[in-house]
Amino acid sequence: MKIIITGSLGHISKPLTEQLIKQGHSITVISSKSDRQKDIEALGAVAAIGSVEDIDFLIKTFSGADAVYCMIPPNFGELNQIVYYRRVANSYAQAIQQSGLKRVVHLSSWGAHHEKGTGIILGSHNAEKILNELSGVAITHLRAGSIFYNLYNFTGMIKNAGFIGTNYGGDDKIVWVHPNDIAEAAAEELIKSLPAENYVRYVASDEKTANETAKNYRGSN
Repeated sequence: MKIIITGSLGHISKPLTEQLIKQGHSITVISSKSDRQKDIEALGAVAAIGSVEDIDFLIKTFSGADAVYCMIPPNFGELNQIVYYRRVANSYAQAIQQSGLKRVVHLSSWGAHHEKGTGIILGSHNAEKILNELSGVAITHLRAGSIFYNLYNFTGMIKNAGFIGTNYGGDDKIVWVHPNDIAEAAAEELIKSLPAENYVRYVASDEKTANETAKNYRGSN
């Protein structure tokens, strides 16, 4: 199969690319950074350098492909993340429709079924809605839990203050997921026979309370 991977060589996209190449598929990796080209090609993939907000670039890259893995690349320079998510999702949707792609695996988020009160996750909710409006396209939304590496964001606070300060805690349960588990689920979905309708697949590696997470994290350092 000819498969397009967005997300450059990120925590999920790199192991996903490696797995699909090992299975014998033809992989093109989209990256906005030209200095990633050699690393992408070293894996045995084709590098497509351009922006996921460039619809013409996406149409050209998607044309002739069997499937695409779509994720919204982080862009912390955007003041309004919800608007940014919507803009990229619309770019994907237009390029998918115009290129004739029939299979899409979209990296969404745990909580994307909620229409409000979820902060940045609302971006994933909107992206799901935009992609679901496509006709003749089979879409799987991967609703992943909180990724383990997000814990590194708390490293400075733990070292300097001795605690994690956030808007949840105590016995609140957190669904955690490893990037490799997301990559494995994405690989399975990308090569499946076309499903009859769009559906959601949840991806999780572990579930712990905030107290358990803090204790285990502290104990590993």
